[in-house]
Amino acid sequence: MVNALAGLGLLLPGLAWWAWADDAERDPAEVLAVIFGVSAAAAPLLLLGFYLLRVKLTPYWLAGIGAVFLAVLILGLRRRKHPHMDWRWLAVPAIFALMAAWRFWQAHGLVFPNWVDSLHHALIVRKMVEAGGLTATLEPYLPGPFYYHYAFHAVSALFSMLSGAAPADSVLWVGQFMAAAVGLSVYSLVKAASRDWRPAALAALLVTFFTRMPGYYLSWGRYTLLMGCLLLPLAMAEAIRVFRGERQGWRLTGLAILTAGTLLSHYLAALLLALFLLILGLIWLVTSARSKRFQWPVIARLALPAWAGLLMALPWYSRIWRYSADFISTEVSFSAELGGSADQWNYLRYLVGGTSGLVLAAVALAGLVWGLFRKDLRPLACWSALLALLALPLGLQVFSFRSDYFGLVLFIPMAAFAALGLIAAGDWLRTRLPFKATAAIFGALLLAVLIWGAFATRDAVNDDTILADRADRQALEWVNSHLPADARFFVNTTHWGYGMYRGVDGGAWLLPFTGRWTLAPTIFYTYGASPDQAALWADWSLRAAKVDACGQDFWELVAEADLDYIYLREGKGALQPAALSQCAGLTRLYAQGGVSIWLISLPPTSTEGI
Repeated sequence: MVNALAGLGLLLPGLAWWAWADDAERDPAEVLAVIFGVSAAAAPLLLLGFYLLRVKLTPYWLAGIGAVFLAVLILGLRRRKHPHMDWRWLAVPAIFALMAAWRFWQAHGLVFPNWVDSLHHALIVRKMVEAGGLTATLEPYLPGPFYYHYAFHAVSALFSMLSGAAPADSVLWVGQFMAAAVGLSVYSLVKAASRDWRPAALAALLVTFFTRMPGYYLSWGRYTLLMGCLLLPLAMAEAIRVFRGERQGWRLTGLAILTAGTLLSHYLAALLLALFLLILGLIWLVTSARSKRFQWPVIARLALPAWAGLLMALPWYSRIWRYSADFISTEVSFSAELGGSADQWNYLRYLVGGTSGLVLAAVALAGLVWGLFRKDLRPLACWSALLALLALPLGLQVFSFRSDYFGLVLFIPMAAFAALGLIAAGDWLRTRLPFKATAAIFGALLLAVLIWGAFATRDAVNDDTILADRADRQALEWVNSHLPADARFFVNTTHWGYGMYRGVDGGAWLLPFTGRWTLAPTIFYTYGASPDQAALWADWSLRAAKVDACGQDFWELVAEADLDYIYLREGKGALQPAALSQCAGLTRLYAQGGVSIWLISLPPTSTEGI
């Protein structure tokens, strides 16, 4: 119940906006999507505003802000013309509940979000909760300034503040809810482009039950990009409607808010939105040049909210630029290896979903070619073609984004144009066959596709990306209850990539979940730490990865890093509990479920000669 109320509280900004938008053109699925989107975008903007004002978000502030949004919602509902409530207003929430249930089922059994990215996501959320909002640094947990895209963390932190949930739990739960909401977001995009709910609904179902992404983001902990995939299609949908000249007013504010949220969600999503707006601008320019009539209001009503969104995000982007300008690439280049390697092509195939993904991609390609000849679909088709080109391992690199980064987002155009193509094919077939026959064929095909996709994507969790299970959770909760806040832990480590090291078991969660210092902090330590500090952590982690007994190497590391506890999980890592059973100076404090925690009580000076 508490979680449900917290979730409803997070939706108040979107509900308040919708109550005043007075937009009868939206169907229930679009309404639900834009409520989710505006609410998600409002969270980072709210935290940014309080950060700039140097005001901490206390429970009193949260209650006051909630009361304001609730009052705005009530006043808006009293003045607006209520839409005719038909069966869709019951069906859409029910279908979304099914989509959300599927996403949460994919995460069943998990007690922590997966893999290394989730560690720093949870740590950032923890720090935001403790700081009462957006923070300039992650100290005392990690050194250096904080200048990361933080929209997802803002939503998760607010959920933790409202519900009392642990930051790690908020990351997992909010992430799965967003994964479900992405389906509605894609629905809005396809509906805006085609003005037809049928391909939009099919695209939403494909994104939820067929494509590998974004469900597989769960395994990698790619929650910031997930947030981007929620907001990006919604911003694109609003841009299409504004560009087309549909009802203005509140729609312009929606585009501004969604643009700002997209910019703060993920740099890749920001780039893709910029490319789409550029495509719309180029289409306007070509159309105007051909007709020799430059309709400036058309481009103005598109540019002004987009620039307003940029201005809202600019305070944080100026901070990002201040701290990262030296290592951010601003070039578009080709690598020496044109055409890509076999491994790169295989990886792209993996990203799109193997055999089922390739079939969907083939259908989408046919739909894309058809869409390029449709005036209403041309902006989305051009954007999709450009995204597909950038995703191919041809040696092209745009700024700091490799081709595989774009491959992670291919599910959006794949689902969109596969759905558009299939519906177009169904309409063609309907002109040649009786309606019942067409409906039967299409219904059977749809059912088969969704069953095939659901079976192929049911295991969204790669077991290799699970760092901690229920036994680790119990051990970490014991650490929270029994060990001092300044405890410093030895944990088993391994090389992750780019000269960075990670924990191999529940010990990796010591810092995000308990706040205790470890040899292997989240890989985020390279983000703000000085080169010397990052090199020192890497050195300690490298040496820890080689330790398999309490010999001289172990004790030297203990002394240098000032360690006083050890966290081990049987069967994971080089150092195993059995190797410590006869070590002097070590006392086992905890041993349950394969997890053991040791106190280092022997002074380092007494270990000489061991």
